[in-house]
Amino acid sequence: MTPSPTAAPAAPSAAPASGMRGRKRERTRRAIAEAAFRLFADEGFDAVTLTRIAAAADVAPATVFTHYASKEDIFFGRRLEFEPGVAEAVRGAATGAELIERMRRACDEAFGTILAADSLPQARTFSRILLDSPSLRRSYLPLARERRDQLLAVLLERAGERAADAGVRDELETFATLAGAVRELGFDALHGALAAGEPAGRVREAAVAALDRGYGRLVRAYGDAPFLDMG
Repeated sequence: MTPSPTAAPAAPSAAPASGMRGRKRERTRRAIAEAAFRLFADEGFDAVTLTRIAAAADVAPATVFTHYASKEDIFFGRRLEFEPGVAEAVRGAATGAELIERMRRACDEAFGTILAADSLPQARTFSRILLDSPSLRRSYLPLARERRDQLLAVLLERAGERAADAGVRDELETFATLAGAVRELGFDALHGALAAGEPAGRVREAAVAALDRGYGRLVRAYGDAPFLDMG
């Protein structure tokens, strides 16, 4: 994220840019994203059209569609850069308690990245735009389900042959759903405190407290669960 409170994060290309054409494509993509975030911040996400974004970026509307499928695609364009490394955390854990603690730590580390000095102004803008837009909040739900499905896939991979057991699979699906909900509670607290203008330290405290409450309950419920034990 960039220091300017109204500048968009630089969105990554679908494939690594190379050569003059790749650099030109990346500059265009960046210009569209920056123009969009300026408009989102000034006028609200729901009031801005792709045609307006194209005009602000000084490109044709068709060019915007070449790089982005929708306004939501622009807004969430860098989300993967700030996602917690949950997959790595899950693969490295031997027990349920360790797995849950690693997941909590991965989210906390993501908070640190988002709240870094060079990211904080844009993070505040992102959170304010998100919370002010009903359509963005609706768009956030499929992303949460996507993250839950990704977590479940890693859990099933980790379970190996045991994943063929319907009971184990059902338990893992339930756990992934609950763990995903806890993750979202932490980020909800983060976005709320950022949008309210709280100092970075208090933002992190609020977000971590939400994580601790949720993951603490998961440890009590699943810390000794046999289907999570890889020891």
